[in-house]
Amino acid sequence: MRSFSRVVAVVVVLHALPTPPAQSTSPPPSAIPFSAAAVVTQRWTAPGDDAMVGRATAYQLRYSNAPITEASFDGATPAVGVPAPGLPGSTETFTVSGLVANQLYFFAIKTLDEAGNRSGLSNVVAYPSPVTVVEDSPAALSFSPPWPNPARNALWCAVALTRAAWIDVDAFGADGRHVRRLASGGHPAGRSEIVWDLRDEGGRRVPAGIYLVRARVDDTVWSRRVAVVQ
Repeated sequence: MRSFSRVVAVVVVLHALPTPPAQSTSPPPSAIPFSAAAVVTQRWTAPGDDAMVGRATAYQLRYSNAPITEASFDGATPAVGVPAPGLPGSTETFTVSGLVANQLYFFAIKTLDEAGNRSGLSNVVAYPSPVTVVEDSPAALSFSPPWPNPARNALWCAVALTRAAWIDVDAFGADGRHVRRLASGGHPAGRSEIVWDLRDEGGRRVPAGIYLVRARVDDTVWSRRVAVVQ
């Protein structure tokens, strides 16, 4: 049996139907949907059929309104029409249509080789991203300490962008273990608030303890310490 590398960097960007102008590709700040339906475009890096060697045979891309795990992957809705994998290391994109605007979806993908062996589960991405733009023109790039701290039910952080940029925000345990991806995507200039509901990628409440919230914008990285209490 051949081994698989994990499919990484699955990133989703929501577009309303009809597709809005390029500057409007982030989630709408209003709760009013652009349209009754929505599409989600995903991007990931193609693996090989043996780590980054050879060419994988097929993808299984699935989505659900609940967090996707190894156990629940086969029960999630399959995306139809996903193309065959490209060369290892190439960028792949696929658009899932017919979704309901402003409804939460989770996406995950697996790869198959010519013998039908499947990879492990990719990182699981939720969309819409829990990011709300609250200010248009900040003076400097920054990422705030989380609040409240200690946190009991949820916590917030704020990132200020002086220009449109890609934001990655993740939560880690004090031991460095990845707990949850909180945000990943392109966002317009402005001050945005990011919320963490204190649940992990599987939707489970995290135990009390010390966590790190790490944000990256281009080459700038911040790490913020927060205590979670019961």
